Amino acid sequence: MSDRAFLFPGRPPSRPPTAASVLTLMRAHHLPSLSARNTAMIEAVSDLPPVIVSDLFGITASTAARWGQLANSSWAEYLAARTSSDGRGS
Repeated sequence: MSDRAFLFPGRPPSRPPTAASVLTLMRAHHLPSLSARNTAMIEAVSDLPPVIVSDLFGITASTAARWGQLANSSWAEYLAARTSSDGRGS
């Protein structure tokens, strides 16, 4: 058995939860998953280089670079990009 303890244990409890189970838990408690994801991505690219974010989150380097541009631009540019996209944020 592992010495690690997870805040949200999976099945079995010695494993982390899957992304789907976390999403189900968030929906059960009426937590906004898309806005939380976007906020986390903006925070990540504000603190780390986009290439590192790309590796950590499993997204393409160009997507991470675009998030980096959004994080460093004005809110007007961010909102314009949000309204012109399909809502998935790249």
